[in-house]
Amino acid sequence: MGKRILIIEQDSHLARFLTLELESAGYEVLWETDHKEALRLATSRDLELLLFDLQAGFDANRSFLEQLAQVKPSAVIIALASPEDLKAQQDVIHQYTVLVAVKPFVAPILLEQIASIFRGRDYINQHCGQIKKVAKHHQLEVDLANHMVFRKGEQLALTRREYDLLIALMSSPKALTREELLERVWKYENPGGTNIVDVYIRYLRGKIDIEGQASYIETVRGVGYKMRDLTV
Repeated sequence: MGKRILIIEQDSHLARFLTLELESAGYEVLWETDHKEALRLATSRDLELLLFDLQAGFDANRSFLEQLAQVKPSAVIIALASPEDLKAQQDVIHQYTVLVAVKPFVAPILLEQIASIFRGRDYINQHCGQIKKVAKHHQLEVDLANHMVFRKGEQLALTRREYDLLIALMSSPKALTREELLERVWKYENPGGTNIVDVYIRYLRGKIDIEGQASYIETVRGVGYKMRDLTV
């Protein structure tokens, strides 16, 4: 099956331009103007990436992204935004881990950003066997088809970035440096901070660790991070 992208855009000319560019690059493209219909498609179809125009009202954006996070928590979202909209909605973008393509964007750069996202997902899929083995050892079960994580049967509410970070760690038999994690998890964008890996390791620990027990993620001094060998 080809890689499928959903465009959520009210400007028909821009949507048509994006559709032609993406289809020429080999992607299957769906287009919707209505948030409700876009949510229905996200629920019923296999979608990994959404292009979402931030021109709508502030409250409408927040409501849509909140619902989208519930029905498709693993989806990568790229917001198409003017510099003004980007500045006004920084907290929403950060809260829902939204990537940004600033208007007017350059098509080849956007296509390379999208290609890099899918390359990162392909890397994860190529390591499914190892991921499942390690997940069972650590009492963390990963539903790769639906991008869901469970600990002892309890579903953990991870953001897409936290999920990708966890999978990168679980797929590696050795400790990964911060640079390697930046390459595997943030390779498709400028992370915007030298300590971003440490920040997200802290977020992830806060969600997967059990209070009073050793962290699932071990800090390897002078190297980086790895999944800790815990006794089941």
